[in-house]
Amino acid sequence: MTDQEDKAIEQLLELLDIEAATIDTYLALANLFRRKGDWDKAIRIHEKLHQLKLPKVQAQHIQFELAKDYYSAGLYDRAEHLLLQLVNSEALREASLKQLFSIFMATHELSKAVALTTEVANTQSKSLRIALANLHTESLKGAALDLTILADLAERYPQAIRPRFELAKLALTQHDAATAKGALLSILKQKPQWSADILPQLSQCHLDEDEWYQLLTLLADKHHNTSARLLLCDWLTEHGSITAAEHYVLDKLRQQPNIRLFQKLLQIRQQQSAQAAEVLSSVEELVNAYLASKILYSCRSCGFKTRQPYWLCPSCQQWETVDPIAGVDGR
Repeated sequence: MTDQEDKAIEQLLELLDIEAATIDTYLALANLFRRKGDWDKAIRIHEKLHQLKLPKVQAQHIQFELAKDYYSAGLYDRAEHLLLQLVNSEALREASLKQLFSIFMATHELSKAVALTTEVANTQSKSLRIALANLHTESLKGAALDLTILADLAERYPQAIRPRFELAKLALTQHDAATAKGALLSILKQKPQWSADILPQLSQCHLDEDEWYQLLTLLADKHHNTSARLLLCDWLTEHGSITAAEHYVLDKLRQQPNIRLFQKLLQIRQQQSAQAAEVLSSVEELVNAYLASKILYSCRSCGFKTRQPYWLCPSCQQWETVDPIAGVDGR
């Protein structure tokens, strides 16, 4: 009551050995301090609890909480030491590995994450496998990238997109269209909502005209993908007529109004008439300004919104949870 918090905590800690039944109260108090940012106080409570002779499960839980305190306070080496002791605990293995991966990202020691491949394999966690795939891929940056290594990662972690994405990028730089095509098509099959990001690269993979048309038609009709519809419109202009492309866009706009399809219609009308081009150019400028403000991606874990993609969500620090927003005008 006299703002002597440290003295009050010392008094509380002296009472710890009275009965184990009060431990949950102290854990709650320590967590409250951690949420407030008072990491020193949380550490003192958890360290005191950690020194007690408690049942194994309860002792490990306290050790994990203490490791989280150390992490919050920036004492990464202490947190890592405690967490490595817990990766063999079935109850805390997954949570400990996730916390360790956060530490290795903060300290840029990605090779340590790769060294825990066996421990990750002993879990049923999809998110851990995705995280490990990303950390492994991240660790290859700056090295002499090898298609074989990336292909192995892509095969080992089919849940993750990034190894296949990086494999396709590297394959295209090495003029290996077949490898790039296989990787990109597998991503589209798994996550068709990524069409806007994948199709421009896939267009460099020398698909024959029928295959390209069938792929675009599938994405446009089955998944209602705007980017595929726009590319299909370009295909119709090239292989049919601009009138066929105009009819296609008008039909889709009647079914489902969309600002990017409307923009495409403006462009077609401008190509057809110089007089229309003069009138519609100012309308297209307004449309472009509107599209420039659209949010394109959202994290399915925490709801973070952005105009650019991230492999690691800047908000909740989860890997591959930032997806294109379904049905958004920009996609």
